[in-house]
Amino acid sequence: MALLLHVRGSLICFGLLLALFLLLIARNVSSEPYGYDEADYMSAASLGFFANWTDTPSIPIADFLRAGMHLDGRRSLSERIRTGNDVLFYRHFHGPLFHYLLIPVSQLRLNERAARTVMLAIPAASLAVVYFGCLWLVPGPKASIAAVLAAVLFLTSYSVIGSTELAPHQLFALCSLASLIFLLKAVATGKRRYWYGAVVTAGLAFCTLEVAFVLILTIAICGFVERRRWQVDRKFVALSVGTFFATVLAAWPSAILRLSFVKSYAAMAYLALLRDAPWGHVSFMDTWRARIFDSPLEWGLIALALLVQLRNRSRTGPSLYPAALMTVLMLLVTLCVLTSTPRYSLTFVPELDLLAGLALVPSLGPLRRPASLAVVTLAVAGLYGNAWYQVVHQPHNPNPRSAAVLVFIHQNELENKAILAPQTDLPTLHYYFPGMRLRAYFGQVPSVEERTDFEADATIAAAEP
Repeated sequence: MALLLHVRGSLICFGLLLALFLLLIARNVSSEPYGYDEADYMSAASLGFFANWTDTPSIPIADFLRAGMHLDGRRSLSERIRTGNDVLFYRHFHGPLFHYLLIPVSQLRLNERAARTVMLAIPAASLAVVYFGCLWLVPGPKASIAAVLAAVLFLTSYSVIGSTELAPHQLFALCSLASLIFLLKAVATGKRRYWYGAVVTAGLAFCTLEVAFVLILTIAICGFVERRRWQVDRKFVALSVGTFFATVLAAWPSAILRLSFVKSYAAMAYLALLRDAPWGHVSFMDTWRARIFDSPLEWGLIALALLVQLRNRSRTGPSLYPAALMTVLMLLVTLCVLTSTPRYSLTFVPELDLLAGLALVPSLGPLRRPASLAVVTLAVAGLYGNAWYQVVHQPHNPNPRSAAVLVFIHQNELENKAILAPQTDLPTLHYYFPGMRLRAYFGQVPSVEERTDFEADATIAAAEP
């Protein structure tokens, strides 16, 4: 009976957290037409499951690398992939796992707001993983406090509630959180089956975003640290590697059979090393100022949790070091991602929220239970109050250009004409007007070379710099 009441109470508590979460995040869902990334993702989804599973059609690696090395090649590449429906390019070289979920949603013929709302099931699943994962990891009566604190940190984080566009980052957060929880359980118990759970979910993360290599590296380092305790031998290593590759082969076979992952990492290296401000013209200070001031209490609790963990590491043991290790490595890898767009923080902030919930609860040990509950209640109220303020005052459509471009096309009856358009508008135009003939230009005005051999019926003006 006691167990039944505990389970019922946990489910009721999660239901309340989920309701609070959906109330917050649904206010941020835009009804505007799909912009640059979303339009390309929807184009990839329109090609169906088999095309995404096998990455067909897609240009050969040699042609891809050749185009990337030359400016003229990059200018012609966009035309080539849109006439040939290069599915990997439409996915922006990410893995296909997110699109397996987007494909059935795209076939429902929903409007933009409804489609984005349906995909909120992904962060809702992440909330469940955080809440029930903490209940699973934390022994004793403080499990519920840890679960609530970590879950509220997650559901009120602006990196989460501000990321309602169609993009794979929320799914990556879900996979990496599940993998990290399995890894924490493996370190805490020494049982290999949890290790293999971490490997499988890391494979799924690899099929979602390229930065999954940080999670894979974290798992490998933890395996080395725990090698004596887990009695690591060649069979263990071979089985772990085989489990990872079997997961990838099942979810994204062309990553290995056609070396699609090489294109993915080449594109990521190109953006990070060769492109000028690929994520926007934002400085390092502006990036972190936006992140911290959007969720100041969240970052304050994260900082406090890290201090508590460092001070009490001998008492809490090494069980939380995988979470700390992963977030440190991810922060180092993503230092060059300078942007105020919240979704790019989803690679590390949810893990920090989980770490904070797990690390802060032991620090409440000297307090009596009512005092502990009062402290957590105040933190929860502050977190939710700030999150509500953010969703009310932050713009829900920070880039209204996609709607303006579509209005221009309809008003001038250009749906099936030849259009010269800024490169940033091409995905939207290609998705909404498949019969349109398009050529991109890359500056404020088209150059002579960009106009050559292309008789445009109209030219769309570039956005103000």
